[in-house]
Amino acid sequence: MISTRSCGGDKHELIVEASAVVFAERGFASTRVADIAERAGIGKGTVYEYFSSKEELLFAVFEWINDRTAKRVREALAEGGSSHDRLVRLLRLGAEVVQDQVEMRAVTLDFWAVSRGSGLEDRFNKACLASYRTFREIIAGIVREGQAGGEFLEDIDAEAIATMIVSAMDGLGVQIFFDRSLDPYQTVDGLAGVLLRGLEGETT
Repeated sequence: MISTRSCGGDKHELIVEASAVVFAERGFASTRVADIAERAGIGKGTVYEYFSSKEELLFAVFEWINDRTAKRVREALAEGGSSHDRLVRLLRLGAEVVQDQVEMRAVTLDFWAVSRGSGLEDRFNKACLASYRTFREIIAGIVREGQAGGEFLEDIDAEAIATMIVSAMDGLGVQIFFDRSLDPYQTVDGLAGVLLRGLEGETT
């Protein structure tokens, strides 16, 4: 679970981080802007200097979660290695993100519900599309590089594999939100073993 900084830093980011904590703890409907201001250690009026509404705050949190995840993915891939190694590292990171952000799943579910039929729905849909597309392209790129280097079978559909991996990570996050007894690392390691045997053409 994240925690807000006690002092310093950019106020915009401080407000977003405070919003993430309060939304996760109380839910969107039960959260007041005053609650967020109190958690951030600022006045309620300061929040409105940066965000026009509670809905805008929720959208900012949604984008912040995606940006943090994308940054972690870039850092993991920057370590280099073979396509096999990078794909395993990315899958393990997926388990780590699912574990770290289990409470944040409530914020995503809240935003989906709040945006339905509102002025935010189109923005939410576009943000989701962009996020999913980014992660699919990253994974498909690793698979294609593995194919070009002879690590993975040439007749594998890289885009289809990428779509299924993103779907698996997304679904795992939802399941663990409701069932904390699940171990994301064990689940992802099992998936990685089957996936890589298929990509590499192993028969045993």
